[in-house]
Amino acid sequence: MARRPTKPPTSRGLLLLSYLLTFIFGAAAGLAGSRLIGNNRPPSTPSPSPGTPDQSAVIKQLETHLSHAPDDAEARVQLGNAYFDAGNFESAIIHYSRALELRPRNPDVIVDLGIAYREIGKSEAGVARFREALAINPRHVNARYNLGLVLKTDLHDFRGAIAAWDTLLTIIPTHEKAAWIREQLAQMKRQPGS
Repeated sequence: MARRPTKPPTSRGLLLLSYLLTFIFGAAAGLAGSRLIGNNRPPSTPSPSPGTPDQSAVIKQLETHLSHAPDDAEARVQLGNAYFDAGNFESAIIHYSRALELRPRNPDVIVDLGIAYREIGKSEAGVARFREALAINPRHVNARYNLGLVLKTDLHDFRGAIAAWDTLLTIIPTHEKAAWIREQLAQMKRQPGS
């Protein structure tokens, strides 16, 4: 009996993989977009929802995919997000950094990298990433917010935090955290030397 030639991966298999990656990316993007850093959160910040997919399964699927497609920058970002959400910030840093090697100048990923650095106690590295993102896009709201937060909370650079948040409120006066930011600004401006 003659063997039939081996077929390349079916379009159905590729379609299923693309659906899976789209789902994972959508979930990760939603979580990353709503995430704030640190313990000094405004009172209205919701906690992550308990209904998020099991991160270990997501991580395993993405690791498997990347073993076959190591230069997939988007999958690297998704894996960085999954590791971040699982609390493995060192691995998140590795994958965000690799994604930026493959596709540099992505301010969203640069900000996520900065937040991950902050989470492992490297606030200066986080600030450097936020400033890098702002050099690419001066109106990047998440970079401005996190820059102000880390300067105020971790580095006690009130002047820098005030400048970052004043600019943020100039760009978007109705920012969802505007009331909390204004409160923080008022407190900092009362500090001597601010």
